[in-house]
Amino acid sequence: MSQNPLTYWPPIINSDSISIWIRVRDIALTIGAWLIIIFTVHNLIWLLVDCFSDPIFELATEKAPRWSEIWFRIDDYIYLALVLIAWVCILAAYRRKSINSTKYILTPSPAKEIIKLEIELGFSHEEIEHWHELRSVNVSVDENSRTFKITSAGVNTA
Repeated sequence: MSQNPLTYWPPIINSDSISIWIRVRDIALTIGAWLIIIFTVHNLIWLLVDCFSDPIFELATEKAPRWSEIWFRIDDYIYLALVLIAWVCILAAYRRKSINSTKYILTPSPAKEIIKLEIELGFSHEEIEHWHELRSVNVSVDENSRTFKITSAGVNTA
């Protein structure tokens, strides 16, 4: 079994530890996504600009859209989307009992969660209440993914 090279788990990625290449990649992907969105709806943008320019609500430079031609091109897509929506709704109605089953929805009361933390992790009730008051905490875990130390994020744990 290999040793975990990370000293602290889970690894916290700070903004100053992100590589410049990752930042450039993220910026390029974001700009690319926005350009694709603009390219996809550019006809709509021009139509709205023409509609709201002077004289307002009259198309001066653009032709009025031919709605029957547009419908002829997208009607199959609309019908398919409606069939898929109906299918999902029918399945949800048919399986609502298993979807709403309480074995999948665990919402214990806060008091039970505090007792669970006290028993499983070995922390006192006062410590857990103190953590709720803190804005941010550092959680240290061991190699077995068990919590062994929780401190305020402003305190140096080294």
